[in-house]
Amino acid sequence: MAKYTLRELVEVAKSPNKRDRNLLAESLSRLVLSTGRKLSETEQNIVYDILRHLIHQVEMNVRRALAESLAERTDAPHDILMALANDVIEVAHPVLTKSPLLQDVDLIRLILEHTQQHQIAIAKRAHVSGDVSETLVDTNDPAVINSLLQNENAELNEDTFNKLVESSYLMDEIRGPLAYRADLPPDLAKRMIGWVGAALRDYLSSKLGGMDAIADDMDRAIEHAVEDESLTSEMVGLASANGSADPSSGYRPHPRVLVRALEDGDILRFEALFREFTRLGDNTFAKILYDSGPEALAIACKASGIDRYSFSDILCHLHGAGDVTRYRDSEDYLKIMEYFERIGVSGAERVLDAWRSAETSAL
Repeated sequence: MAKYTLRELVEVAKSPNKRDRNLLAESLSRLVLSTGRKLSETEQNIVYDILRHLIHQVEMNVRRALAESLAERTDAPHDILMALANDVIEVAHPVLTKSPLLQDVDLIRLILEHTQQHQIAIAKRAHVSGDVSETLVDTNDPAVINSLLQNENAELNEDTFNKLVESSYLMDEIRGPLAYRADLPPDLAKRMIGWVGAALRDYLSSKLGGMDAIADDMDRAIEHAVEDESLTSEMVGLASANGSADPSSGYRPHPRVLVRALEDGDILRFEALFREFTRLGDNTFAKILYDSGPEALAIACKASGIDRYSFSDILCHLHGAGDVTRYRDSEDYLKIMEYFERIGVSGAERVLDAWRSAETSAL
């Protein structure tokens, strides 16, 4: 580098020899930019003009070194930074994660025009604005969303949190990072209680004051409307044991037909009846029955007008591992039955409506 003036370097940049161009770009990056050498405005302009000329003509490892040199500078030209940010991820990464000169409009454009690796890099920036966070969430990519949620410096506005909580019902991968966000609004944390796994339920309930507090305040978390549990089988229209529901007729089969189907080992009929009672789609009703834990089942049954006696039998058949009598004597059974009794009908209905909405949004 010492052998040439900057003017002479311009001539080297014009060389048709690729090796010359690579060496020149490396020299500028290492000796001029990385060392923090103070350049006059004229020298700086010449350096950046050379880099503009070379940036698309040098090998990837040279572009990567250049990106690392420019990533944290506050005097780098915007066009060069954007050229590097639009490069392959090996080159773009340091600029995407560190450059203070990339504005929200730049980052949003990069999110929309690139795929997962670029999006994850942006999600890891030292600061992510609410608008950028919303754009990342709208990718519906669990890996991207997880990276964002794990970034404590990412701003998440109320609408974005609502989207995340609704998405978490069907997107298992984001539940943990979302639940552990310190800024997750309490009302949304309470809504998640119905479908997260046991470990996250324990964490959220502890964070929110315990399961008793959540059960007592279930409706307030949803619409601030607590009602006594008063819906029994007498409030559900009676039909024959083999009857089917007609949504327009105003009645459905009695909840005991669900129990009879389980007692007969007719799981397909039970699933079809459960869908009639809850009006949920294929993926969602299956998650409630088999993946989301007994609390979700309790909410769905309470919201669907299934009485305590019928819910008890359904719970034992689904979670008793083949030994209904033994399960009925267990602490887990008693805990879920107490949970079922304490859930307000209005609150359960609103949770079920939220699940239906999340299912519709995912289509």
